[in-house]
Amino acid sequence: METGQDKLSPEMINRIEKVLKKVKEPETFRSVSELGLVKKVTYSAGWQRMIVYTDIDAPRSTCAVCYVVTETIRESIQRDLQEAFKMEFPELTITVE
Repeated sequence: METGQDKLSPEMINRIEKVLKKVKEPETFRSVSELGLVKKVTYSAGWQRMIVYTDIDAPRSTCAVCYVVTETIRESIQRDLQEAFKMEFPELTITVE
C-alpha cells in the first residue's frame, strides 16, 4: 500500500493498516491487506479527507453470471472498506474508489 498527500504519522499508518487487516474478501476470508486489494491511501489533514484507492478491476468477463458475481464482490469490498474506515476515522470524509 502506498500513502500520499500529507505525511502520515506512525499512529495514522497503524490505524490504516488495522482497517485493511480487518476488512475481508468475502470468498476467501483473507484480508484486503493480505491480498493487496488497496493500492494507495491519501490523507489531507486540511480537508479532513481520506481517499482509499482499491486495486480491483471492473469485471471483464463475457459471461453474464461471472460479471454479476465479480461486480458484487467488488462492490462488497468497497462498501466494507468505506464502513470500516468511517468507523476508525469518524472525523474524516472517506472516499473509496
